Order: sequence, then C-alpha cells, then structure tokens
Amino acid sequence: MSDWGEEDYEPTIEAQPVDVDDVPASGGRAAAEPPEVVEARAALDGALAAHARATTQLDDARDALADAEGGLRVAEAKVTDYEDDETKATWQRVAAAADVEKARRVLARRTAAVSTRERELEHAAAVVHHADENLADAIDRARPSAEHASDEDGAPALYYGSVDEFVREYLRNVYRRHIAGRGEHRVWAAEWWKYDEAVIRLEALWRAWEHLRQDPATGMSVWWRDHADHHMAVLLDPQNGPFGPVDGDHDRNAPGAPLPYLAPPEGMFPDVR
Repeated sequence: MSDWGEEDYEPTIEAQPVDVDDVPASGGRAAAEPPEVVEARAALDGALAAHARATTQLDDARDALADAEGGLRVAEAKVTDYEDDETKATWQRVAAAADVEKARRVLARRTAAVSTRERELEHAAAVVHHADENLADAIDRARPSAEHASDEDGAPALYYGSVDEFVREYLRNVYRRHIAGRGEHRVWAAEWWKYDEAVIRLEALWRAWEHLRQDPATGMSVWWRDHADHHMAVLLDPQNGPFGPVDGDHDRNAPGAPLPYLAPPEGMFPDVR
C-alpha cells in the first residue's frame, strides 16, 4: 500500500439473476401443444435467459474495465507528481511506480475479461437464433392438423383462441424489438390490454393473421407488409402511439427478447374456438 490509500479492489463479475416469463397458459392451449413445441419453447426461454445473463456480465466487465483504466491514470499521475515533489522519499517514488505496474496488470486482466464476455454473448446470441428457428420449425410441423380443422359451418378453425393467446404465444415472440425505456426509439406496454386502441389493433392483427395463414403462397407476406408492420409501427411509436407515457420496469426487455408481457385478468379474453 502506498501513501495514496488502500490496495486496488477488484470486484468479482458474477452472473445476475434474470426474470424469465413464466406466464400461466389460458384457454387450455398449453395442454394441447405437442411435446416437441413445448420442448422447443422451453429451450428458447432458456436461451433467452442465458443471453440476458451474458449481456449483464458483459456490462459488468466493461464497467470494471473502465474502473481499471481510471485507476491506471490515477497511478500514472501520482508517479508524475512524486517525481516533481522533492519532499517525497525514494521509497514513496518506488511504491508509486509499483502501483502503476499493478494498475497495468489489473487493466490487462479486465481487458481480457471483456473479450471473454463478448465471445460468450456472441455464442448466446447464436444459441437464441438457433432455438428460435427450432421453435418455428416445431410449430410449423404441428400446424397441419390445425390448418385442416374446421368448425361446423365449414370455416377454418382458429389457430389461436383469443387475441391474448395470439400476443402471448406468437406476436411478441416473432416481432422482437428492444424496448429500452425512457421513450427511446420505441415503447411497449406489458399490460397492453389496458389500452383500448392497442386491443383493437392487436385484435385486427390476430384476425388478419388467422385469415391470411390460409394462403400458403403470399398470405404471410401480405400480413407482414399490410398489417403487422403498419399496426406495430403505430403501437411502438413513443410520440404518437397509445403506449407513449408507459415506462415501467416490466415494460422493458433485453435485446433479442420477446416483447414485454403481463397476463390480463382471468376471463378478459375467453377462448372463442
């Protein structure tokens, strides 16, 4: 220890707990899902949780690196000051030089830690992408039975039983956007069901999807171009959309995660299949 204070303190970078959506299923859909879809969905949730942890760990590592850079600047400034101060003893100058070497070693370790965390985050993002594709494939494989089902009038049966199920199981997972909060770039309400305009627009998105999914050629392209991109642009708009004032902690998400979601009151959106 030099006469400038205590030894350098290195905080341990630990994984932070991450809240993962654990929403009770409504309308009985979860029980009807094929096991491969349930398994793929669980794998994606796990991958997203790992991605969130990797993001937090990288942020912590970068903060620690910034602290190390500041520590080195302070140590180097101390050496310069001691060299110009004739009142400092030789042992004090030696101790100051030793502090610089120590600060450089700390900086090197923390630079390496950032590189490691960056690689881990890249790997976690790749795992999320792979899990997302696996879930989409599992849903596609499970869909044929629903595609050919029909009600008593001969009309195609609904794939999702309510707008809530559509938002929870499909829309928030395929239309992923980072919601940073504070009205930056875009905004979303986990309690979307509290906003009349949002419910009407999301209901329209759901009904359009149910109709256009019957067209295997261009149906989904039309849905994305004419419906999803149009309505979602309005809903995500922090200036002119219905969610403009929203900024709670539960209204934010990590990059690559599904849109925030909180379940509506039981019975608000009954299954209409």
